[in-house]
Amino acid sequence: SMGDLFSVEKELGQGGQSSVYQIKRKSDGQLFACKSIRVTDNLEDQAELEMRVLTKLSKSTAKSGVVQLVDVFKEQEYHHLVMELCQCSLRDVLKDKGRLSEHEAALVMKKVARTVGEMHDMGIAHRDINTANILLGIKEKFDSIKVADFGTCWLSEGPGVKFRMSDLSGTQAYSAPEMVNSDDEYDEMVDVWGVGIVLYEILSGQFAFWVGRKEVPVTSLDWTDVSEEAKDLILQLLHLDPRKRLPIHEIEKHPWVV
Repeated sequence: SMGDLFSVEKELGQGGQSSVYQIKRKSDGQLFACKSIRVTDNLEDQAELEMRVLTKLSKSTAKSGVVQLVDVFKEQEYHHLVMELCQCSLRDVLKDKGRLSEHEAALVMKKVARTVGEMHDMGIAHRDINTANILLGIKEKFDSIKVADFGTCWLSEGPGVKFRMSDLSGTQAYSAPEMVNSDDEYDEMVDVWGVGIVLYEILSGQFAFWVGRKEVPVTSLDWTDVSEEAKDLILQLLHLDPRKRLPIHEIEKHPWVV
């Protein structure tokens, strides 16, 4: 069992039906993160999906940009996902230093866009891209970025099958308007919106929108010390019409990121 192999050091965070702990392997003292998901009827499928997606990603080209799954322990009431331990999240960094430089933010964008693009190619939509779910393997190393928390992800029936989702999931302040506004189906472009909100937040040190916002994109980016190229990218990512948003694979080629 898990208790035979690992000891719990401290709680790192909580959300919904899960908690994340720092744990230590008894055999060699190595530290890991453990996400413990309380398995109720409606969550069992999502917990299984999260494990499936993490396993799939760990064998793919996206693996360097995703938190690695190390082991899984299934108990009657909980599923425990043992994962590599990262040093902090982007949200922690923002709490410490307010915001990132444009150089640091561009490193983050490059890695996140590449990883999310590879996920989309595999038929995986994350649906909860935000600064708490983007982790740094090594503090202050902005190219050691890892995308984490696949608790609300979606997996298509196969490569090339169109993404068709309709349920509201993820963190509301980062949710794309088409996710919040209607009963319509939406697709993987919701992740592009999430990436845009993250970029706004790491450059400005503020949320782009608050929950309950008027559904209007950021048209006046009134921070004078951010380059026009960065503002251009933000506006292309936060287009209200998902079909007009910059495709995920184009982000790396944008002049500001390059």
